Amino acid sequence: MSAAEIADNKWELEASRPPVRTTGGILQILIIGFFAGLFGWMVMFAFQGIFGARRDTLADQYGRLTVDGKPAPGAAPAQ
Repeated sequence: MSAAEIADNKWELEASRPPVRTTGGILQILIIGFFAGLFGWMVMFAFQGIFGARRDTLADQYGRLTVDGKPAPGAAPAQ
């Protein structure tokens, strides 16, 4: 093995290590963690909206509304 190959292997080994001891590396980890947390937060609220308890909001009353925006006569509010 030549000296150039040994130097190339050392460089590849050093380049494959994550930079967790530098300011830039720590900042990258924090930013990725922030975006992963933000994504998890959005998914959590999406699942709460899909599978959670129904609330009697205007959006839930959409199918029961009449032309003037009031509930149809005899339509009982959902509970």
